Amino acid sequence: MKGFAGTTYDEVPYMAASFPNTHPEILAVTSLLRGLEPPPLDGARVLELGCARGENLVPMAWSLPKAEFVGVDLSPRQIEEARAMADVIGVGNVAFHAMDLRGLDESFGSFDYIVAHGLYSWVPPDVQESILDVCARRLSPKGIVYISYNTFPGWHLSVMFRDMMLYRIRKISDPAERLREARGFMRFLADCAKPEETLWSLLLRDQAEYVEKAKDWYLLHDDLEEENNPVYFSEMVDRAAQHGLQYVTEERWGTADEILSPQTWEVLDRFATNRVEREQYLDFIRSGRFRRSLFCHAGLRIAPGPVPDRLAQCRIRTRVRPKDPKAVPLAPGEEVFVAEGGMSLKTSDPRLRTLLHVLYDVWPKSLDHAAATHVLAEAVARSTGGEKPPQAVLDRMLHQAVLAQLVSTHLLDLPVATEIPSKPAGSPVARYQASRSDVVTNLFHQSVDVEPLDRFVLGLLDGTRTVAEVESAVAEAIAAGDLAPTASGHPPTENEETKTPDALVDLSLTRLLASCYILA
Repeated sequence: MKGFAGTTYDEVPYMAASFPNTHPEILAVTSLLRGLEPPPLDGARVLELGCARGENLVPMAWSLPKAEFVGVDLSPRQIEEARAMADVIGVGNVAFHAMDLRGLDESFGSFDYIVAHGLYSWVPPDVQESILDVCARRLSPKGIVYISYNTFPGWHLSVMFRDMMLYRIRKISDPAERLREARGFMRFLADCAKPEETLWSLLLRDQAEYVEKAKDWYLLHDDLEEENNPVYFSEMVDRAAQHGLQYVTEERWGTADEILSPQTWEVLDRFATNRVEREQYLDFIRSGRFRRSLFCHAGLRIAPGPVPDRLAQCRIRTRVRPKDPKAVPLAPGEEVFVAEGGMSLKTSDPRLRTLLHVLYDVWPKSLDHAAATHVLAEAVARSTGGEKPPQAVLDRMLHQAVLAQLVSTHLLDLPVATEIPSKPAGSPVARYQASRSDVVTNLFHQSVDVEPLDRFVLGLLDGTRTVAEVESAVAEAIAAGDLAPTASGHPPTENEETKTPDALVDLSLTRLLASCYILA
C-alpha cells in the first residue's frame, strides 16, 4: 500500500502543522472534566503515532519541558526532518523513530497520552487493528488516547466520488499527474451532467469545485490515497472495546450548524439508550464525517458530561468577545458577544456579562477558578444588592458558561504577552518555522498562516533586540530588496500604499501580539 509505505508522503508531504486538540493539556483537562484522573503533565510520557516531520510533537515538547515525548513514523525522510527541527530549536525531551508502529514493544514503556491524528482512516484494516492494540498495550493505567478518523454517514458521498476518481487515475503513478487528471475528470463529469439542475448534477458540480480548490497535499492524501476507510462512530467504539478501551468523549467545540433545538434533543434522548447511541444519532443529523475521540482503559468511571466540581482545578479563558468592549455589563438590557466564526450570543444576565468582560480584558491570559467565581460573586452582589451566593451556586454558573461554550477550560497559565515588551521574544519553535514556512505555531499550539512581513519580524524576536533595532533590521531588508514595504510584506499591488519601517514593525508586532506569538 503506497500511502502506508510512505513513498507518496515523501514525494508530496502532508502540510506540516500543529493541532491544538491533540495537546496533552487539552486531553488532560477534557478527561478531568469527565470525572477521570488524568496523569500530571509534569513527568508525563507522550507518544504520537504517525508523527511525520514533528511539527505537532516538537512544539508540544517545547511547551512541556518536564514531559517526555516519542514520535513514530514509517518515513525515514520525515523522521530525519523531525530530528533536525528538534536539534536546531534545542528541544531535548523528544525522540523520533523511523519504524512500523507494530514494533512498539515493552522496551518503549508505557505512555500517559497517545495521539494518532490523521492516521487511522488512511491505513489498511489490519493496521487499524494494530493501532488500537498498540494504544491499549502501551497506555498507562490512567492514560488517555486521542484518535481522529473519518466517519459515516458524511463520507458516503465522498467515497463514491473518490472511487470514481481512483478508477480514472488507476494506471497513473506520478502524484502531480494523478492530481491533474482527477481534477480534470471531475470537471468533465460536472460539465456533461444533464439535466443541469438535478441533484446529481449539483453534486458533481460541488465535487468538481472542491477538488479544484483543494490544496495538492490535502487532495492527494485525504481523497486519493490508496487507503481511506471511514467507519460509523458506533463501530469505532466497538472496535476500541475489543482492545479493552472505552470511549470518553469528543475533543471538539460546536459550530453554528451543530446547535439543535430543545425539541430535537428531547427526541434524541428518547431514541438513545446510552451516550454512544446519542453520539451516533448526532452524526446522522449532522452528516458527521470526522471525529476526534478520546479513549481510556475499560473499567474507569466516566461521567456523562462535564463535572462541575472539577472546575476548581481549571483555569478559565473566554471564547467570545463583547461586540462593544466599552459596554457596562451591569447596565440594564441585552448585550451581544461574538465568537470566532461569527457565532453570537445575546444575554441580559449581568453576572455572565461581567465574567465575559473581565475574561476579555485579561485575554489571552486566563483566570483561575477562584478568581473567576469571585468575579461572578461580585456581579451578583452588585446587580442584586444582596449577599454573595454560596460557592456551589457560583460553580453552577461557571459550569453553565462551560456548557454553553462561552469559556474554555485549561490547566496551564501560558507565558503569552498581553503587551509588547521592550525586547519582544517569540518562541524558538515559531522563529524556526517562520524562517521556513508561512504556517507557524503560536503559543496556543495553533498553526496560523503568517504574512511575509510578520515572518521576517518574528525571526528577529529572540529577546535581544529592542523594537528600534527590529525597525533597523526591517529597514535594511527593504533597502536590500528582501522585503516589500507593504502591510503584508508582499510586493505592492497597483495603488497599494507603502509604509515606513517603524510603521511596519508597529503593525507587525500588533498582529503577532494578537495572534499569541509573543512571550511574556
